[in-house]
Amino acid sequence: MSSQIASSQVTVSQAAAPQAPGTGHRRLDPRARRGIRVAAVLILLVVICTTLAAISDSSNGRPLDPGSADPDGTMALARLVQAHGVAVTSTNDLAEAVNESDPADVTIVLTHPQRAPGQALDGLAHLAGQGADVVLLEPGATVVDALDLPVTVTGRVPSGTPAPRCQLPEATAAGTVTLGGRSGFRAAGPDAAEVTTCYPVGSASALVVVPAPRTPGRPPAPSGPGRFVLVGNAGFMTNDRLDEQGNAALAIGLLNRHRTLSWVTPQLGAPDAVARRSLLDLLPDRVPLACLQLGLAMVVLALWRGRRLGPPVPEPLPVVVRAAETVEGRGRLYAAAQARDLAAAVLRATARGRLTERLGLPTRARPARPGDAGQPEADPTALVASVAARTGRSPMEITLLLYGSGMSQDAPAAVRTAPTAEVTDEALVALVDQLDALDRQVAAGSDRQVAAG
Repeated sequence: MSSQIASSQVTVSQAAAPQAPGTGHRRLDPRARRGIRVAAVLILLVVICTTLAAISDSSNGRPLDPGSADPDGTMALARLVQAHGVAVTSTNDLAEAVNESDPADVTIVLTHPQRAPGQALDGLAHLAGQGADVVLLEPGATVVDALDLPVTVTGRVPSGTPAPRCQLPEATAAGTVTLGGRSGFRAAGPDAAEVTTCYPVGSASALVVVPAPRTPGRPPAPSGPGRFVLVGNAGFMTNDRLDEQGNAALAIGLLNRHRTLSWVTPQLGAPDAVARRSLLDLLPDRVPLACLQLGLAMVVLALWRGRRLGPPVPEPLPVVVRAAETVEGRGRLYAAAQARDLAAAVLRATARGRLTERLGLPTRARPARPGDAGQPEADPTALVASVAARTGRSPMEITLLLYGSGMSQDAPAAVRTAPTAEVTDEALVALVDQLDALDRQVAAGSDRQVAAG
């Protein structure tokens, strides 16, 4: 044990000693190395995401972009509309498209209308009142409310290939179309009779046409009054699905009523957008359900791991320490702290425990005293009387020997005295001899005389 302690002290001293520059290599803590790895992985992920976003923005691969040849782009539709004699332009600024367009001869397609500023939507409504067609692709309730349209936006409707079931010429010419799967619309309000609902899916319609009120003092447009066309799912216009069913016929019919087509895709994150979306809004619809499932799984795991533990199971110690080494180690601690009074209290408490067990006296619980942890002991009066009867010594002598001069409140009141001076090494050795002699005398039960010296 002494050699192990010495070697440990040497190791600690070597570890604490400062190293001269260039004489050794300082190893990082395992936690620090783990933190560096995590930070490196996060930085790598940020770099990868930034690179992918830059590549995506530079490749014109945005959904519903008329310049994109990706499956979710609309380049094929733009080419078909141009083949019908319509000039197609693309911009990101809705206000610019409204101000530079001829209201009597323009169709404005607004993708992601929730990104558009509220003031630009007011100009869009004024443009529709002058004869322009406004096609809103997948508008939300905030956009419909901002334009004050007699329509309510429902939740997600089932996908399918519904028939038009309306008198809209473009819809009747196209026939069945792959619509649904996203938002639906219902006519509502006092002007609901003027709303044309097409392609019913469930209890809602996937396409709605709302005539725009004509601006007073404005002559009628040659192509007819302006209108709002609300499309619940613009997937039928994409390159991937344009050749299915009557998708191409419906898309071309909605966009070629005027000689100019302005395709507007507002920038994401505009500060004055009519419906700014939070991070939660950008998450897919299945993420909350997945989080709920993970939460339930965590609850089940906690219940499983937190079940009631069984009875204690004995386990062999990895190292067996002899009792003598424990006593020596505890003695060194007392010696290092110069706790002679505490050592004397421990010796007395141990002697009282042995005598109580040897005499067969009943024990009782009591508060802890210096030198012990509050183990049950016999009544002090009964213990002193029994030892005195067995040894023939006076109760005063036995009380001072077993309880000392600074006794607890459990000691007999007749033998309480003032505390003595500090315990010395000689007194501690003498106490050990006296307690040992008393224990042997009680064990013998015959020697009732105190040995001289």
